[in-house]
Amino acid sequence: MFLAKKWLGSLLLPLPLLLFLGFWGLFLLLLRHKRSGIGLLVLSLGTLLLLATRPVANALMAPLESRYPPHELTAEPVQDIIVLGAAQVADPRLPLLSQLGQAGLYRIAEGVRLAHAYPQARLILSGYAGGEGRTSAELYGEVAVALGIARQRLLMLPKPKDTAEEARAIAPLILHRRAVLVTSASHMPRAMALFAAAGAAPLAAPVDHQVRESGAALPLYTYLPRARYLWRSEQAWHEYLGLWWQRLGRTEVISLTGHNK
Repeated sequence: MFLAKKWLGSLLLPLPLLLFLGFWGLFLLLLRHKRSGIGLLVLSLGTLLLLATRPVANALMAPLESRYPPHELTAEPVQDIIVLGAAQVADPRLPLLSQLGQAGLYRIAEGVRLAHAYPQARLILSGYAGGEGRTSAELYGEVAVALGIARQRLLMLPKPKDTAEEARAIAPLILHRRAVLVTSASHMPRAMALFAAAGAAPLAAPVDHQVRESGAALPLYTYLPRARYLWRSEQAWHEYLGLWWQRLGRTEVISLTGHNK
């Protein structure tokens, strides 16, 4: 099921989906279905063009990232700081920080910052290997220790493969404890919903914000299509797919049990 979900999610991302539509349009043109073929080509290329622009990418991403505000430090003690896993490449030839992806770097940096701010808190680090030689939990742990966090404060969970598994594994550990959840801002709505479904209610500490509007007037060339904006649109699309999948699963549970929870 995990691999099937990954395959389906990857195929439904904008680039492969729109390329498929474009090639299908070319195929229809070869079969002399001119109107349908041109329509699919225009739809696929036009949508791809729009998704690669900053206004469209930001419009897709902003509702996700604005759902939870940044975490503000308080005098009230925090007992657990949770850092969710992210993609990594465990290449020992590279410096430690270069083995983490962008999301992982932001997440562990915020986790370490909060660990220094809440010196009594336990730092829960999650993330599996994903085919790599080392898990993201292990890499997180090395970064935390290198940045001054005592190893005895770390609790590493290298087995959960996705956010749903992380929520189910971590929820019993933070029961009746004040915990802070660190993950990417766009991923936070889905992560918080999954933790709530698992019976936990951590505080949100979103990082890795992509929508960062400058106060200065931007030149017109910033509105041209760019690969990084297409990547941003794909990230948002991925999260919307995840929320839809989660909602679909909850709907199925409700229909099977015959009542709303």
